[in-house]
Amino acid sequence: MSDAAVFERLFSSQADRGNFTPSKGFLSYFILYFGLNEESLYNLEIFKMSYKIDNRKDIAVFTGNISNPNDFDTINYFKDKLKSYRNSIESIDIQLVKNESINFKIKQSMDIVLKENSKEFANDRMKENFIIKIMSWIKEYIGSLTIDKIDSPKIIFYGEAKKHELLFFDVMFLAGFDVIYLSPNKKTDIGVLDVKRQNNLEVIEERFSTENMTFEDRKELGRKVEKGSVKKAYTVGAQASERIGRELMEESGFIKPWQLQDRIIKNLLLSTTVDEISIYWSEPAKLRPGFGFDNKLVQMPVFLTKIDGIYRDSSKYIEFINKLKNSEYAYFIEYFGRPGVFSKEFTRADFGMSFLISAAGKIEKKDILNNPEYQTSSLSINTQIMILDKVEELFEGNLFTTGLDSEERIKGLHAVLNMDRQFVRMLNNFDYSGVTPKLVVFVGKDYIFPKETCFLILLLSKVGFDVVVLTPGGENNIENMISGKLIDIHRLEKMEYDLHMNNLDKEVPLFKKLFGKMR
Repeated sequence: MSDAAVFERLFSSQADRGNFTPSKGFLSYFILYFGLNEESLYNLEIFKMSYKIDNRKDIAVFTGNISNPNDFDTINYFKDKLKSYRNSIESIDIQLVKNESINFKIKQSMDIVLKENSKEFANDRMKENFIIKIMSWIKEYIGSLTIDKIDSPKIIFYGEAKKHELLFFDVMFLAGFDVIYLSPNKKTDIGVLDVKRQNNLEVIEERFSTENMTFEDRKELGRKVEKGSVKKAYTVGAQASERIGRELMEESGFIKPWQLQDRIIKNLLLSTTVDEISIYWSEPAKLRPGFGFDNKLVQMPVFLTKIDGIYRDSSKYIEFINKLKNSEYAYFIEYFGRPGVFSKEFTRADFGMSFLISAAGKIEKKDILNNPEYQTSSLSINTQIMILDKVEELFEGNLFTTGLDSEERIKGLHAVLNMDRQFVRMLNNFDYSGVTPKLVVFVGKDYIFPKETCFLILLLSKVGFDVVVLTPGGENNIENMISGKLIDIHRLEKMEYDLHMNNLDKEVPLFKKLFGKMR
């Protein structure tokens, strides 16, 4: 299972989970995730999760063992209450949290856990000490949370928990809390938990990390990954599109045209099947998996995909290409090795742009904004600034297989500022909640994109373009330049070399010769 899928489950809505009702309460998850799938994406999910933690008041986070209670007033309060304990916490008049319903469920949950683990306590004093410890933790860490009726509150633990901590998590899970237990370096003994009894308790094991890092270390590394946009959303079919659309309407209200234009785009790379590209191609961004926004950002799900080969059924391949090209939002380019179709070609005189870039990779934006010399000058100031910020992100070079030297930075900036006018018009016409602008590139021969063209393609992806590169012969081109983590690559049934669009458009009988009788 991917790291993203694990974390997405934790933050899935109650509507996703199927059977939430006010009377039943939250349908909660207890996920024990040992190991990780991919180091950088795991760190990214930690960073994304920390962002959600900072913006919510119903999450308790533990990044190491939980300290023993040391508030003697609280301890004495619970000791006094336990004088009336007769094997039932539920019957004791005690307030652990302010929410009356959750308070009642916690007391019921403690009774269940105490009954199931009665053999863990050698005598009544050990049992009483355990109860006081759990109650004190709840009072200190859970009592301050703000719990609403829309989403389940959450507990996040990173590290290696002890037995009493696992039982504490079990109590909270039974009371309606989501719990995610993260242990990337080893599997903890969870024998104290009754896995067979628990509904929605899931143990997931992946490979164990050899990097022994703190939660904060991973958060910082994830921040760097986030800046480079090395992340993906995994689609689950056409029904997801309809469901996400319904939830958006219910939870966020109607999005008016151009309502989101003052925000910055943060692209989210969609990892799909080829069939799903057709499904989502013409869908508005707001109906795609992963779309979201806040006061500053719009998370924009986009395709950055390369499709090698063709279908044996030529009509199916023709139909697929026509689906991509015929969208009113798509710009189709058949590439013959001339980068000038993407942007104005670079000349030696253009090295004068070097003065716009500092040694640290920062751009002198004032010298560029609204300068009629550049194609981008007709865009809004906000959009121009966003584009230049994305260029600075690309300057870091970690998205390219061999990095970027100073000359390549100059050529990359030149390609962006002098992009083909059609790209500028598509950006200007892009309503962030609507259908995304699209670039489809057909490469019939073994042409390799120059690095500045790859730079521009990455920039377009970062500002919300879908990009699909079609290579019937399956030759490497863009993937020789940019990190493989940034592009979805699919391989169809047959490689066909030196194939041009006019073969597809005008010489359909050629396919009969190549593949036999068409269906």
